[in-house]
Amino acid sequence: MISAIPGLGATPTNIVTRGMPALSAERAAKLAPYLKVRPLRFQDWHPTAHAMLITRRPARGQVTQLHEVNKPQGKPVALTNGTEPVRSAKYHPKDGNRILFLRNVGAGGSETYQVFHLDVAEKKTTMVTDGKHRHTGAHWSPEGRRIAYFSPKRNGRDNDLYTMDPTKPASEKLLAKLTGGGWWISDWSPDGRLLLVIEYLSINHSKIHIIDAATGERSLFSPETKANVSHGRARFDPLMRAVYYTCDESFDFQHIVRVDFKDGRRTRLLTETRWDVEDLEISGDGKTLAVVHNESGVSRLQLVDVKTQRLLYAPKLNSGVIHSIAWRPDGLLAFDHEWAHSPGEVHVLDLAPVSSVRWQSAGLDGLDPSKLPIPVRSTFTSRDGTKFDAWFYYPGNYFDKGRHTQFSRLVVTGGLPAVISYHGGPESQFRPRFMGAYNYLPGEMNVVLVCPNVRGSRGYGKKFLAADNGAKRVGVMLDVETLRNGLNEMPNIDGNRLAVMGGSYGGYMALASLTHMPGFFKCGIDRVGISSFVTFLKNTSDYRRDLRRAEYGDERDPKMRKVLEEISPLNQMQRQMKEPDFQFSPLLIVQGANDPRVPASESAQMEAALRAKGQTVWYLLAKDEGHGFRKKVNRDYQHLATMEFFRKHLLGKD
Repeated sequence: MISAIPGLGATPTNIVTRGMPALSAERAAKLAPYLKVRPLRFQDWHPTAHAMLITRRPARGQVTQLHEVNKPQGKPVALTNGTEPVRSAKYHPKDGNRILFLRNVGAGGSETYQVFHLDVAEKKTTMVTDGKHRHTGAHWSPEGRRIAYFSPKRNGRDNDLYTMDPTKPASEKLLAKLTGGGWWISDWSPDGRLLLVIEYLSINHSKIHIIDAATGERSLFSPETKANVSHGRARFDPLMRAVYYTCDESFDFQHIVRVDFKDGRRTRLLTETRWDVEDLEISGDGKTLAVVHNESGVSRLQLVDVKTQRLLYAPKLNSGVIHSIAWRPDGLLAFDHEWAHSPGEVHVLDLAPVSSVRWQSAGLDGLDPSKLPIPVRSTFTSRDGTKFDAWFYYPGNYFDKGRHTQFSRLVVTGGLPAVISYHGGPESQFRPRFMGAYNYLPGEMNVVLVCPNVRGSRGYGKKFLAADNGAKRVGVMLDVETLRNGLNEMPNIDGNRLAVMGGSYGGYMALASLTHMPGFFKCGIDRVGISSFVTFLKNTSDYRRDLRRAEYGDERDPKMRKVLEEISPLNQMQRQMKEPDFQFSPLLIVQGANDPRVPASESAQMEAALRAKGQTVWYLLAKDEGHGFRKKVNRDYQHLATMEFFRKHLLGKD
């Protein structure tokens, strides 16, 4: 056993560990193929050339960079480099000769995003914002002479709207003072006069505003309603005849509404589909609507005739997630798709005639796909009647049977161990996707990976989404009990070898599971998780605090504060510590030192309390990371520590 990891690099210089043993070089080499895979994401179409922007980590790089691809299956050409990942990027809307992108500066992972302007011909990159404050939502104007973006630089709390000529950074102008931290640009009108802007108040409550791009004058566009309504995408019709947007007004799911400018008439579209619309884009001629529905976590893309609402085409895809869609001016549609056997594919559709081309695929870099299970979904019912689902990644192998390939689950006497992986958010959703290095659990360790969507997850309607808000969060533990007991009853799972893990809110869920059901889980992993809601709300970034209070409850209210203290894992554990036979399940804590969302103090106080009682804690802190690890060397080390932790504390192997 040695502290260096041949094949993965030495233990990172920016990683601090406590209570961890040396890691195995032999098992590091076995894990290496699972760490080589490099996901890709589509960013934008070139407005005039047959080319597109994608983001992907270079083969020998540490973080995601911006690349250009000029033909199907063409070799991506890197456009950026640096120590921090590129967040998003857009071509200049007229000629594509310049590119706008966001990237963090300052302390690694601090999310102090800046706007960068890249001159493609001169290969010159310029940071056009101040380099000190956070900037988000950068958006080109249709004519390409201005950009708009948000920043809380005025007071650290409110995300105001700014504009600028990116070739003249000194031209920055505060266009509109806004209240709150939850604002983003949804669209800019084709004539450049108006901005459609979303005001996010909570996952269940948001509004659409129109802002004059010259004066900053703002008016409410979405209707005033007695009940809270959530609004999602909003798009101008390319011919300025209407606005399309999604909302859950009078429905449990997000659906499409068209508002005609001529008479103000509102028309609901495609309401027969009882699933959330999660994305929509309108073709440049205004005739075709590309719509993505979230069906129990699976993305379904449809191309629909705007006038008749007739389905024109629906591509057949493996069950997975579509992350973005975009039309070219000539009518081609690009979308990127991720599923269990692919960390990213960019497809291009053409309706004249119907054809589909896979432009780019991330590939598996030599990883054996026969060891990558296709997830299957199961449904559970809690004792209060709440139904929720979970996706299972079972160990096994594929084999050929005639013209078809089938998957054979591994069956072991006594059942297989399982790891429950909670998603973050909490307003997120686990979806059937490529699991990255976590494929090592079913692929090599014969561990079942279980990914639940407990109450409060998105994708199942607004009632389910709000079922954990505020004081109702205590009910989430009913789902944990149901899942744990359900796994215990499954003949192919060993109920005595169950573990939990999660990141962010999922980290809270892992800690809450361990404290709510002490002794029922062998071990757990908390990545950047909340240990106390009261201290979290006190210490999170100013621009996030009120948005998080809308979800978790306001700790300034004495009644709500009492609830938050009751359900916080740190407080529950400290009460349990008073028992003479107190024993906590072994815990691995993973944290970024510069986390602006869940501060490092949340993990530090959990570690300190456990160490004071002599409990088993592995602690892993990255000094150059924030809310999750972005640099390959740190991620590799984190994943190796994760597998070694489960090997020892779940499987009982040295």
